[in-house]
Amino acid sequence: MEMKNKVYIIWFLIVLGIFYIFIKNWASIKSILSPFFVSMLIAYLLHPFVRYFNSKGFTVTFSILMVFLLVAAVILVFSYYVFPILIGELTSFVKMLPEYIKELNFILNNFKFLYLSNLPPDIENAIERNLNSLTAGMASFVDAFFKSTISMLKGFTELIIIPILTFYFLKDKGVFLKEFENLIPPIYRDRFFILLFKVDRILSKYLRAQVYLSIFVGALTGLGLALVKVRYAFLLGVIAGILNIIPYIGPILSIVPAVAIGFMDSIFKGLWAFAICLFIQQVENVFVTPKVMGDSVGLHPVTVIFVLILGEEFFGIWGLLFSVPVAAILKEVFTEIFLDK
Repeated sequence: MEMKNKVYIIWFLIVLGIFYIFIKNWASIKSILSPFFVSMLIAYLLHPFVRYFNSKGFTVTFSILMVFLLVAAVILVFSYYVFPILIGELTSFVKMLPEYIKELNFILNNFKFLYLSNLPPDIENAIERNLNSLTAGMASFVDAFFKSTISMLKGFTELIIIPILTFYFLKDKGVFLKEFENLIPPIYRDRFFILLFKVDRILSKYLRAQVYLSIFVGALTGLGLALVKVRYAFLLGVIAGILNIIPYIGPILSIVPAVAIGFMDSIFKGLWAFAICLFIQQVENVFVTPKVMGDSVGLHPVTVIFVLILGEEFFGIWGLLFSVPVAAILKEVFTEIFLDK
């Protein structure tokens, strides 16, 4: 047993060393591995659908092609009906952005004049600094959002290889697992595959559930805001869906742009926007999330927030998206190696 623990410790140190190398060389590694990582993620999300068609008697290759056709149909419908609306709202928002920033500054200046002028100078200065930081932070967020969009468009040519890689990851999943199994010493294989099953359970609950929940939140947010005629309702729904992937922090952040744009028109639209976003978040938390996800990662909320901050610091947007499942997997690995008997 002592020898086994030594081997586990060695493997754990090797993993930490690889993780350190990844952090130090993340920029270059990201550009090389991004197509493979995205393809693996897509294959993982599509695998249940391939398995469903395969269980109905179709071959694996035919099942993959059927799933690809369904995905292509969804993309075509999205491109024909939804994408033009999104581009139109995004273009309009970009044109109006300078006016919105001016209006926001005007509101903040009025707020300072009406409510802060009677406060002690120290408190007034502290609040003013925070308000200025808030304005700068919003401008920085918008700037980062558009830079990320442009960066994604620049990498469009890389998307050509992703469907090919996804096809082979789905088709030859068993081959990859067999090759990987051969790398594991026979004495550790049973325990390793028990751990792999636990990791798969975490990922299947978390990643797939987050995608489904984000679609749910994004669609209802866009529809709800459109009903009360908040401008850029569809764009705000897409933003809400994307931000909803980030646990705890994302849903709160998604309310801010909807309420801000609502208040630009009138106080009633701002309040309606807040009520709609809050209602959808509550419906998700109370009724949808427990059924779809459950206690998927087994991490305390404080731990989740900590790993989100850590992930964003080292890996940016990718860190925000994947730091929670990675932390849950590392916890499971540590438990399996050092705590389980």
